[in-house]
This record gives sequence, structure tokens and C-alpha cells, in this order.
Amino acid sequence: MNAVATLASNTDQGMRQVAMDIRHVGELLFTTAAEGLVVVDREGTILLHNPRLNEMFGHTGEELNGRPIEDLLPDAARAHHVHHRANYAEHPVPRSMGMGMDLWGQRKDGSIFPVEVSLNHFNVKGRMYVMGLITDVTLRHEAEQALYRSKQDLEERVEQRTAELREAEKSVRAALEKERELHQLKSRFVAMASHEFRTPLSTIMGSVDLIGRYATGDEKVDKHVKRIRSKVRELTSMLNEFLSLERIEQGQTLVNPTSFDIIHHCIEQIEELRGLAKAGQSIDYDHSGEERTIGTDRQMLGHVITNLVTNAVKYSPENKPIMLRTTIHDGSLRITVQDRGMGIPMEDQQHLFERFFRGGNVMTIQGTGLGLNIVKRYLDLLGGTINFTSEPGNTVFHVEVPLIAITPKTEPQTI
Repeated sequence: MNAVATLASNTDQGMRQVAMDIRHVGELLFTTAAEGLVVVDREGTILLHNPRLNEMFGHTGEELNGRPIEDLLPDAARAHHVHHRANYAEHPVPRSMGMGMDLWGQRKDGSIFPVEVSLNHFNVKGRMYVMGLITDVTLRHEAEQALYRSKQDLEERVEQRTAELREAEKSVRAALEKERELHQLKSRFVAMASHEFRTPLSTIMGSVDLIGRYATGDEKVDKHVKRIRSKVRELTSMLNEFLSLERIEQGQTLVNPTSFDIIHHCIEQIEELRGLAKAGQSIDYDHSGEERTIGTDRQMLGHVITNLVTNAVKYSPENKPIMLRTTIHDGSLRITVQDRGMGIPMEDQQHLFERFFRGGNVMTIQGTGLGLNIVKRYLDLLGGTINFTSEPGNTVFHVEVPLIAITPKTEPQTI
């Protein structure tokens, strides 16, 4: 019995020691907690708090014990809190009071800071106590406020930018409408110029031909007649360029392929262009291969060849030959135009096919800067390509146009 009694006594002592150890651990947890802990009774009187709560609210020692919990709230919230506390005492449940709510604490110095509060209740000998866990969320609140301000600023900037875009859209629409009106005005002007300029130019050319016929043998008259003819041809060429560009931009130029002899076609064009040649200039033509019948748009191809040969004549000095070559190879027509003129400066070559562009070394020579742009547009319609090499004294343009098979029309048979 003595041994049993001794064992029981030791067991009781062990249990008491464990209980003491547990209480000690509890006290350590309470005093070392990283969050503020406070225990109040049913009336809201502070009974117990940890050092972190003192630190958080700027108090020292036990000066908060015995004071109402409302002393930790901003002045404006204390009266309402008494009512809320009474309601909680009637229906106590564990709950978090921080989510979706703006809760504030007041330090001893009167400063206010944002907090989150979690509540739990327990009973000891029939009396209810409430423990609150209080977290200082100043840093998170500042971050949320900064995020909110950034969001507001972003929304304002988006709204401002949207308004600016609306105004810009209105301006663009107005500009497009103005451009459309100007484009229509330009089209009407070009159409008028086509009619009004061609008639007097034809009259001038007819009169010059009569003068040249009746003044045969007079060198001075012949000289002026040639000069007038040359200038009329230049004006007609410029007018044709403007008209061609206008038709292309209006979508009025359609590909109309036909079958024809490329040799005859080139010879006809050269004969028409010989009158533009300067003194001592020759326009030579050569075709390689036996195949000579092609299928493509005859008029567009004629414009391409005319523009390239005319440029070669215009930008070459006297006594220099112009060479036109054609060949048919692998279903394509290849055209080469070579001159011995001034060449195209390297810095101008990348802009050569742009509308109204003229090289820096040709400003003293009349021209619109449209010829090669129109050539490029015609070749785009024909599915062709153009490239060139140039240096002073030797410029060569290479054109390749795919040929189209033309099905010959058959005459209906009669019985």
C-alpha cells in the first residue's frame, strides 16, 4: 500500500507540474505574441493585456488595466461601440471584424491608426470574458490607399485619354472629310485640265506643223518650230502623267490583256519617240530569241516602255546611245533599257519610285517626278517587277512581266 500511495503521490505531483508548465507556456505565448492581446469582462473593462498591446497603443505597464476598452477607440466611435459591445455580450460568437470593415484604434498621444480585430469569448466560473486579438494594419492600409490612388489616377488618365482619343477621332474624321473633298476637287481639276489643256496643245501643234510646212528651208524658222514641238510634247507628256496617276488612284485602270507582237510594238514606240532625241542621240532596239508573240496589256506595257525610254533620253547628254532590249524567257517578258547618262545618286536611289520624287542632280531638267512611280504602279497591276543599277555614265533598268495565255476566239460555224 505504501508503494501504491507513493506512486499515486508522485503521479499527482507530475500532473501538477505539467499543469504548471502548461500555464507557464500559456503565459509565455500571451506575453510574447506578435499581435496585441486584450481580455475584458462583460462590461468591457480591461483585465489583462500583453506587452505588444501597450507598444501598439503607446501605453506602459499596467495603466490600461481597469479602464474601459473604449479608451482604445477614436473619440467619435466610443459611444457607438458601447452599444455594439452590449449586443455582442448578448449573442457572443467568435468572429473577425477586420474583413470588409474600416476599424481604427487611438494611441495614447491621440493619433489614430487602422486595425483588424478578432474576438473570442470564454467562461470562467459562470462569468463571460472576451479576448480580442488586435493587429496594426498601417502598412497594409497605406499600400491599399496607394493602390487605390493609383487606380483612381489610372482611371482618370484613361478617361482623359479616352476623351482625347474621341477628340482626335473627330479631328481625323474631319481631316478625312476635308481630304475627300480636296481629292474630289483635284479629280475635277484633272478632268478639266485634260479637256481644256489638250485642245490648245493640239491647236498649237497643228499650227506649228503648218508653219514648218510653209517655211521649208528657213533654218531659223525650223529651229523655233522644233523647239515649240519639243515643249508641246513635254507639256503633253506631263499632262498624260497626271491623268495616268489619277486613273490609277481612282481604280479606273484595269488590265486588258491581248496578244500582240512585241517587236512590232517596240519599233512603233521607238519611231514615235525619236522626235524627242537630242542631237546625236540614237534609240536602238534589239530582241533576243525567235519567240515574239506575247499576252499582256498592250497599253500598260506601252506606258512602261515609253516612260523608261523617255527618261533615258531626257537624262542623257547629246551623242549618247539609248538601248532597248527585249526577250521572252520562261513565260515572262524581260525588258532592258540602258543609257549612258548622268546616273542616279546613291542617296536618291531608295526614293526613286516615290511619287513626285526627283533626284538631286536633275533639278535643272523639267519633269514631274511621276514617271517612274507610274511605271511601278502599272507593273504592280501587271504582276511585274522593276529594278535598276546605276552609276555615272551607265544606268540600266530591268523589267520583267509575266505573260498571260490568250485563248484565241473561234468564229461560229455556219451550216
